[in-house]
Amino acid sequence: MTREQAIRRAAVVFILLGLGALAIVGRLIQLQVLEHDHWAALAEAMQEDVIEIPQRRGTIYDRAGRPLACDVPAYSIALDNYHMTKPELLVGLLEEELGLSEDEAVRKVYRESYFTWIARQVDREVGDRIKDRADELGIAGLLFFDTWKRAYPQGRLAPEILGVVGVDGEGLEGLELACDATLKGKPSRYHILRGRDGRVYDLWIEDPGAPGEDIHLALDADFQRICEQKLSLGVSRFKADRGFALIMDPRTGAILALAQAPRYDPQAPDPGLLHSWAVTDAFEPGSTFKALVGLAALDQGVVTPEDTFSGDSPYIVMGVPIRNAENDSYGTVTFRYAIVKSVNTVLIQVAKRLGIERTYEYLSRMGFGRPTGIELPGEAAGILRPAEEWTELDLAVASFGQGVAVTGVQLGAAFCALANGGTLLRPHLTDRPPEPVATVASPEACATMRALLRDAVRLPGGTGHWADLEGFLIAGKSGTGQKALPGKGYVEGHYTSLMAAFLPYNEPEYVIIVGYDEVKTYPYWGGSTAGPTVRYIVEDLAREGLIRPYKEITALGRSG
Repeated sequence: MTREQAIRRAAVVFILLGLGALAIVGRLIQLQVLEHDHWAALAEAMQEDVIEIPQRRGTIYDRAGRPLACDVPAYSIALDNYHMTKPELLVGLLEEELGLSEDEAVRKVYRESYFTWIARQVDREVGDRIKDRADELGIAGLLFFDTWKRAYPQGRLAPEILGVVGVDGEGLEGLELACDATLKGKPSRYHILRGRDGRVYDLWIEDPGAPGEDIHLALDADFQRICEQKLSLGVSRFKADRGFALIMDPRTGAILALAQAPRYDPQAPDPGLLHSWAVTDAFEPGSTFKALVGLAALDQGVVTPEDTFSGDSPYIVMGVPIRNAENDSYGTVTFRYAIVKSVNTVLIQVAKRLGIERTYEYLSRMGFGRPTGIELPGEAAGILRPAEEWTELDLAVASFGQGVAVTGVQLGAAFCALANGGTLLRPHLTDRPPEPVATVASPEACATMRALLRDAVRLPGGTGHWADLEGFLIAGKSGTGQKALPGKGYVEGHYTSLMAAFLPYNEPEYVIIVGYDEVKTYPYWGGSTAGPTVRYIVEDLAREGLIRPYKEITALGRSG
């Protein structure tokens, strides 16, 4: 090729490249300047949306590995209203299959929207039937998203503990709320591309998400079921407004059952029943406190079981007469007798020996006046005013459980400390190692008080004798806390009736607390109402082989 030919070829290439560049520039001018409004409007008409669908929530298991709450496959059903066909048939289909009212079905079907949620967490069987029937009827426009819904393999056991899950897959109450971050996982993300006319042009999974993690509880489904049954019977029998029952393992702080009545009914939902009132509500503990104040006095060495006191009624403190139950007088009695018969006036004298500072210190060390840290929302702190605010009258009434307020879980934790030899453990519903919080008394003082509380149950005249059951060495303290009503003070006829028990008394494996609010039968005493309920719970646990009888250990023998 000559030099002239090479120059001509290069010129041609240059001209062609120049023309191509001009064409590109021209097209850019056309798109960005001359046709800008057209393409901007088109781009604006194409819209993208992201829909999040909850992934499978973690399963909640009891201590034996039985699922209490788990997710099962379901559908979330939506409607592309703009491309829906045969709306009149669709309205009827939704009424029949989903139970929607005619007005609700019409409102959803005829809504002017590219996307309308029809129903969430629909059973797979129902969703598949809707799909098939829609195909048969020639109905178009329904969108089906794979999702999950909560199921309860043990029935509606412990609803106030488990809580509920909303349609968006988020925990709303109970453990479902408290452990939501662990249970809910990461939602799936669906990407939707639609046009101005509302038509869905594309639908794809942008992020598959990730399932939630399981949690394992200390709760025992069998213990819980028995407590719920016996408590419901008790509320009915004693015509109480409500009741709670708590079973704990004093060696670990594990909560094996936490029941209440009345119970939450999903068919007639009452949000107030989704809160465990043994956790969220405080009450005056009545004479159950005598065991704890007495424990402090034994630990400090200011009293022995055989020390004697005047049990006469009334006892005057700061000019105020304080009486025994039904104003009974007992003459000179021992501390042992005062615990068995629940003598107010003797405990006042014992608390006086202990003094305000030490009484407050022990009650605080036992966990009163602050939340326990149990894994449920809304826990109450109770009421334990600072020692510097106490008078001698406050000390006197605190000795038998007035002027202070506790929760059922706080009371259970304190009796666990008495039962296990003096260590306060954090109560827990989830399966985890024991967490010591404080040392509240010596093992020797605890053993002495446990023997006294065994007498309070085993002896016919003991205030807790209705809780006794042969072969199970039950010990405990009853209590009847008179209630103070707003603006009225303490009102006759309004009580919280309680029994705090443990078994076997010599080496306790279980602490059982039962409480009734506003018993309307007579007698309303805790020993006569909550006491028998403790016995019925133990009887059923034994009948089902869940606990066994115990032998007396003579080293701690029965006190007489």
